Amino acid sequence: MQASLPPMQALNCFAAAARHLSISKAAAQLCVTQGAVSKQVKQLETHLGFALFIRSSKGLLLTEQGLEYFNAVTHALNILASSAESLQVQPRQQRLLIDVIPSMSHIWLIPRIHRFEQRYPHLQIDLISGDGDCNFNQTQADLSIRCLKVASAPKDATALFPERLLLVGAPQLLKMTDISTIADLLKLKLLQQNTRSQMWQNFLLQQNLNPSAINLNMGIGFQHFFMSLKAAQEGLGLALIPDFLARQSIVQGQLVNPFKLQITSEYQYYLLSPSYKRQLNKVQLFSRWLVAEITD
Repeated sequence: MQASLPPMQALNCFAAAARHLSISKAAAQLCVTQGAVSKQVKQLETHLGFALFIRSSKGLLLTEQGLEYFNAVTHALNILASSAESLQVQPRQQRLLIDVIPSMSHIWLIPRIHRFEQRYPHLQIDLISGDGDCNFNQTQADLSIRCLKVASAPKDATALFPERLLLVGAPQLLKMTDISTIADLLKLKLLQQNTRSQMWQNFLLQQNLNPSAINLNMGIGFQHFFMSLKAAQEGLGLALIPDFLARQSIVQGQLVNPFKLQITSEYQYYLLSPSYKRQLNKVQLFSRWLVAEITD
């Protein structure tokens, strides 16, 4: 069994080259020469009996077998690293890499993350901004926070809270129109969320209104909620914003939630972590802290 295992140095070189799709970047990461990385990768290919990369003038591409092997090698290396951390009795300086959706990172997490740092000074926090599916092999993240449709969320994801969207607008914008009913609100521009094409239609349906019978005054579209929030604060239109993102702006008087209108979407916020890191102390510490912050 052990005789068939390739050298660890070759695996490290291959994993770095595959992650960057670059021999030079892999060499810089590992603090060795490009020639050393190339030699280790070629030796690994000889050992395995198949090509790992397609080499062209445009750079490196993983072969189909190379991609499959990269995922397996990355998984195995992470298990080894995670096992070593979990067996250490005394806390040592460790890196905790968290992949967070942009709006939650910008508005909610960054203003609070110092509390976690103060409580666990041995953990060096690194935040990266991501959206869509989590590729833990590529990002090397320990944890990820995503907003996903409940029906499509992974079974091993930890549910944090359901998404509740508040209707908000700037006070100066609402003062410009005589507002006494929901129909009066719909005269104002409605800021769009480009990733949620049916958001306003769903809002109307939950208010027992017929979307097809109403001519909506659609305004600018935005990719992320933090952009829509800023646009609403500037008076560019009404927006539907998750309650935990809009709460502070409402308290500070930057935004108003007329008629206390809100809807519950089909989305929920989740905490995800690869199975081989889930039992790490640093992952569990952050998970418990995050849940406590949300429920506080």
